[in-house]
Amino acid sequence: MAIPPLKLAVLHYQPSNETADPVVTHIQDSLSELGHQSVGIAVHDRVFDILQAIGDSQCDMVFNVCETFADDYRMEVNVAALMEMARVRYTGSGTAGLLLAQDKILTKKLLQYNEVKTPNFATFDGETFETHGPLRFPLIVKPAKSDASLGIGQRSIVHDWDELTKRVREIRKEFQDEALAEDFIEGREIYVGVLGDANRPEILPFVELDFGNWKANQPRISDREVKFGPETEGSPRLVMAKDISDDLRARIERAALLAFRAVKLRDYARIDFRISAQTGEPYILEVNPNPYLEKQSELAMAARERGMGYTQLIARIVESAAERYHLPKKVAVPPPVEAIKPLETAVHQADRGGAS
Repeated sequence: MAIPPLKLAVLHYQPSNETADPVVTHIQDSLSELGHQSVGIAVHDRVFDILQAIGDSQCDMVFNVCETFADDYRMEVNVAALMEMARVRYTGSGTAGLLLAQDKILTKKLLQYNEVKTPNFATFDGETFETHGPLRFPLIVKPAKSDASLGIGQRSIVHDWDELTKRVREIRKEFQDEALAEDFIEGREIYVGVLGDANRPEILPFVELDFGNWKANQPRISDREVKFGPETEGSPRLVMAKDISDDLRARIERAALLAFRAVKLRDYARIDFRISAQTGEPYILEVNPNPYLEKQSELAMAARERGMGYTQLIARIVESAAERYHLPKKVAVPPPVEAIKPLETAVHQADRGGAS
């Protein structure tokens, strides 16, 4: 799909006195290579500033990589909802997908309903608990709405009811959130990228987390140190997955596709799997809408393996969103400025109760 040059605002989270995440520069450089104009819009903790900045930019569409608001990752969906109320076009999953994927309990219930394998689990809201399938220790316990492995580490693995109760209380106290306990699946960890819309999604080659020289007596957990710590000799690192049989690949791809559709994701996503070392079955651990798009991320690695450079990956995301909003596919020359309705007008109309 060829689209004309657009003006895109790259919306990202950036607290005061902090530098922008490198992903912002990566995306803007790619947009420039594609012939688009771009402007960065930093978000912190002022709601009005978001709409004001988007309106002032007079952009055709927002490239949304804002994963936090006011230091609270759970507010990511609210930023998207704000744009939807203001009739702002934006890339990535909408409020439905963000809300469903953010809540791990809802995600797992949807997966079970669609007969997609996910570890058996139990939920704890502070007063009651509910089980979904028979549970066997060891279990892994995590906050229901955490992001980027917050609340996950070696102490997340519990081996009896006393340890389980203690960890649930810790999560309730630290995160003010429901606790989710699920069967701990020991085995290979696989990340599957998906591009496009629910009708014609593309499954990218699999990326694997190689745990390197992991201590044999420790459960393999992708915690924050693994994800964000410096890479040293023998430390966990991302590699392209090898030695995946055709049958297993087909099962993983089918599960990823069903999850993408069930959780109402769009444009791009990453589905995380564990392949059981005991049974060889693939289990979905997590569904990630709008995953990190830095040049060395899992999604960028998978795209390169497919023969798609980083700039092409960004182009695919923009094209998917542009098609959803029915932006013109081809024009001989850019339309005159006066023919384009400024986005600021739409924002102001939304403030008054809706656009005409």
